Parts: sequence; structure tokens; C-alpha cells
Amino acid sequence: MSRVKKISRRNVESMFDGIAPEYDKFNHILSVGIDRRWRKKVTKIVSELPENKYIADFATGTGDLAIALAHRVKPVSIKGIDISHEMLEIARQKVADQGLENVISLQKENCECTTLPDSSVDVVTISFGIRNFNSPNRGLEEMFRVLRPNGSAVILEFSTPKKGVIASIVKWYYGNMIPFVGNLLSGNKAPYKYLPATIYEFPNGEKFCGMMRNAGFHNVRYKSLTFNLVNIYIGER
Repeated sequence: MSRVKKISRRNVESMFDGIAPEYDKFNHILSVGIDRRWRKKVTKIVSELPENKYIADFATGTGDLAIALAHRVKPVSIKGIDISHEMLEIARQKVADQGLENVISLQKENCECTTLPDSSVDVVTISFGIRNFNSPNRGLEEMFRVLRPNGSAVILEFSTPKKGVIASIVKWYYGNMIPFVGNLLSGNKAPYKYLPATIYEFPNGEKFCGMMRNAGFHNVRYKSLTFNLVNIYIGER
């Protein structure tokens, strides 16, 4: 898979606005339908944290993780933040359909520079979003800033199997099948070539843990799921 050129925040916003109607289908296809199970793992981790009443869900997209957290964790509030207006419109409809407006509030902002006050939330979550930040390092620093002392960041992100048959299958699937299906869904294969390609460009495992430590987090660890297709990273302020 060829190297992918990082695009600007404005272009990321435009890209996600454009694919918003197909985004949920795309995630289910990209993950072969098990993204819900991965998010369930995240909600379990958050539910077991000592403090989890106030949550910020960065890159909330269409709201799937925020809604899952509302049901499992039952926090006082969840602030869902995303740069894409169209993604947030879908999230708002989902939140309204499930009667969660008193728990989940949504705002359009750059997750690398939010208006959340310092030390204002117990937990920051993000699923499949940080690799698309213009600066993942700034995003991690922002998560650290808004967390209360002893608060936690829980980050779900795609990874890549390192070798063997599974690694070859996954590389072919990301490079060929996902753009093909994306083109069928939307008539535009470009975003569906870009998004899988970013998985291979993004540091994962211990490299990403190092980025979290550089942002100030301690007790950083991660858990790999489903043949190393995804990692869940946890760090504490």
C-alpha cells in the first residue's frame, strides 16, 4: 500500500461531511461488522474506572460510542465533539431517537483545541479518530489538559497485523475491497482509499504509548483485539 499524504483539517472536515450518510456502513464494512464489539470493550473499561461521571468523546462522529457509553456507564454528562457538521447532525438524530438529550450534548469543534475548561472531565474517549487529526500529538495534549487529576483517556484505534497470512489478507482487503465497496456506497472511492491507508501510516502499539507519555500521561498501557486489528490504549493523568 502506497504512502498516504496527510490532508489539512479543513479537508478532513469536508471529507467527513461528504461521507457522513455512508459512514456507519463504512465502519461496519471496514471492521467486518465487529466494531460494535470493540466499542463494547471500551464501554466496559470506562465503566470500571473509579471516576466516570463526566465524559468527553472526541471525534464523536455519528455518536455511536457516546450513545453506548450513555447506556453502559450512565454518566452525568457526555460531551461529544467533532469537526464535521454532517456527522454531528446524524449523531443528534440518534441521540434524540434514544431520548438521551439530557446526557449527551454535541458541539462542532476542533478536537485539537476545544473550548472545554481545564481539568473538567473524568474520562476522554475517542474511537477511530485520532489517526485523522492534523496533529495527534496536539490532540493527546488537549485530552490531557481537559482531564481532571487521576482522569483517564481511553483510545480505540485501528492497528495492523505485523506478519503472516492475516497481515497479507488485511492489507489486500484495505487496499482493494474497501475502496471498491466505498465506491459502490457513495460513487466516490477517494475517501475509502485514504482512510484505510492512514492505518498503515499511524504509529501503533508501543510507539503510540510513547506519544501518550510525551503528552504527560502515566500508567500507559494497551490491549490488542482481533488479531491485532485494533488497539485500546489507556493512559492516566
